[in-house]
Amino acid sequence: MKRSMVFVLVALLLSVSLPVFAQGETLEIYITGLTEDTMNWFRETAFPAFQETHPDVQLDILTGGWGDFDATVAGWITTGDGPEIVYLGSEYAATFGNLLADLDPYLSDWEELDQFLPAAIDTVTWDGHLRGLPLLMSPRPIFYRTDLAANPDAIPPLTFADALAFTAENSLVEDNAMVQMGFMDIGAGLFDDQEFIGYLWSAGGELYNEDGSSAFDSEATAEALQYMYDRRRTMMVDETTAGLPPIEGVPIASGSVVSGIFPMWNMPSTSDALWDDIAIGPYPAGENGSPIVQIFIDWLAVPAYVEDPTLAVDFLKFITSTENASALVSVAGFTPVRQDAWEELRESNPVWDRLLDAAVEYGRSFSDIRASAELRPLIREQVNLFLSDQQSLEDTQQALKEEYDAILEDNGYLN
Repeated sequence: MKRSMVFVLVALLLSVSLPVFAQGETLEIYITGLTEDTMNWFRETAFPAFQETHPDVQLDILTGGWGDFDATVAGWITTGDGPEIVYLGSEYAATFGNLLADLDPYLSDWEELDQFLPAAIDTVTWDGHLRGLPLLMSPRPIFYRTDLAANPDAIPPLTFADALAFTAENSLVEDNAMVQMGFMDIGAGLFDDQEFIGYLWSAGGELYNEDGSSAFDSEATAEALQYMYDRRRTMMVDETTAGLPPIEGVPIASGSVVSGIFPMWNMPSTSDALWDDIAIGPYPAGENGSPIVQIFIDWLAVPAYVEDPTLAVDFLKFITSTENASALVSVAGFTPVRQDAWEELRESNPVWDRLLDAAVEYGRSFSDIRASAELRPLIREQVNLFLSDQQSLEDTQQALKEEYDAILEDNGYLN
């Protein structure tokens, strides 16, 4: 009898204790669009360094493309089964915020939090609580060719009126075809939905009313739409005007584009001598607004399903440290959001020194975009109808308002 009880007791102890020693904790980290070199840096450099203080933790890095990003991440977060740390784009706090862990208990007293750009902290905050930490940023100002501009002293134009005068003065049409564009948007065309939201903000407006409903019927929305329409007409007489011929290489270096909004990967290398003739400015402002530079912040979040938020936050603090933020500049081309990681970047790169100055002075995070996957096509459809003279301004605002309110209600943003 006693022997049997001993065997039972030993078996119970083994069943309880063996898994503790056989299984360490595991952290899976998902980051979109990593190169093989960056994946190797995580596996061979970052992970071993983290394991020096967390020796029993197994780490794995996952990656994927933006094409399947929405479906992949939504699947994990809504089903409660996926990586412990998930990479999110700038606007996704509004989409997933309630399904992410509240990290205030782990981060609110962290002394390094004030090193992050305020716009970056705004991005990772939802319902007043931190949901993750910023990883990288992409400031998106307007670039100007001072050597091509008819009046370099007018750069940068800071109001809608001055910007319209600039595009009119620097746009050329011959034989009903553009030969020089005063402005080109990020998609190498004449309209971009993210840019439109930027002008709505720089006109002094917001996307939402206090009750959460759409504010597309506002005066600021009308002013932003009218500005984009008028700018289009300063460059093309009507919709029969042909665009520029295909451009090889980066548009700003083509000699036929005087200004534009482009990501840095579609700009000359920062060591290129052409930067001596490129000025950097914010989006112009409406009558009751202020100039802004949109800043896109990619960040790492912890889903609410994670069983050990403490460990996940330990990794967030580690990977966003000054040392690793600086390392990711050279490894992956990431632009750090920590201002204490900017010193070397500023000293070694005059172009980034100017970009960071613009981000600090004018930066507004591209965040709190609710139901963004459905909003994007709605804006493109309705605004392009207005810009191409197929729909009035009033009808465009009404359609944007009504359809976006329906989307917000369907997605649970309205009571």
